[in-house]
Amino acid sequence: MTNEDIIAEIKRYEATLSAILSRFTHTSDGIHIARDDDPLLRQIVHEIIDLFGDVLGPNSYSSQIAAEFNEGVSNFIGSPSYKSVENIISVIRAVITRLQRSPEILDRKRSQQVLARRDNIFIIHGRDEAKWRELKDIVASDFRLNPIVLIEQPNAGCQTVVEKFEHYAQSCSYAIAIFTPDDEVTAKEEAYLQARPNVIYELGWFCGRLGRSGAMLLLKEGTSVFSDFGGIIQRRFARNVSECAADMRRDLVAAGILDEV
Repeated sequence: MTNEDIIAEIKRYEATLSAILSRFTHTSDGIHIARDDDPLLRQIVHEIIDLFGDVLGPNSYSSQIAAEFNEGVSNFIGSPSYKSVENIISVIRAVITRLQRSPEILDRKRSQQVLARRDNIFIIHGRDEAKWRELKDIVASDFRLNPIVLIEQPNAGCQTVVEKFEHYAQSCSYAIAIFTPDDEVTAKEEAYLQARPNVIYELGWFCGRLGRSGAMLLLKEGTSVFSDFGGIIQRRFARNVSECAADMRRDLVAAGILDEV
């Protein structure tokens, strides 16, 4: 999208919200949003927060909009208030004014995203803190890349863990998952150890978004792995992640993440 397209899209949201505001009904017991506008407003709030995150990166506007919306539904009927919609529109108008006055903000963000996508490596991990910290150090110190560990990132206006994961995952060009034997599972009277469900979900998300060539699986001995992950690069280690470091470097070069030296 061009800068003009982005600003036009934000203005479209402003117009839609203004229309919703105009349809609030005044009754003897208060001012109420139209029945059909309630779900529409909720959808638009999510879309605007996503849009601002995409074009601005981490920003205070998304947090303000989320806070205004949450404040607006914190009543006994859980219905958005007139004032909250009015305040959200004010935030959007402030963004439009800023982008019209300083369009280079969008150009700068676009340039940063091009650079960040290659450098940002998402670290998928379970309960074994020592292992993910070791991997993080290898990615940062040995490979000179930018490791993204979800629990170390600010919420950036996200309301749920899944939203936060998707927000940061979208900025990454590659993912490295550590499967450690965190959970014991029993199936057909046979017990085995596997990675945490969030680790399995996040690796699957990256495979769906980037393809299997966009992820790597580090498997600690004793951890079972689903056959669905058979097409992903797998490196096994007995005690330390560093056992895989040389192979990881070669794999990252082959994936175009690291330059060959």
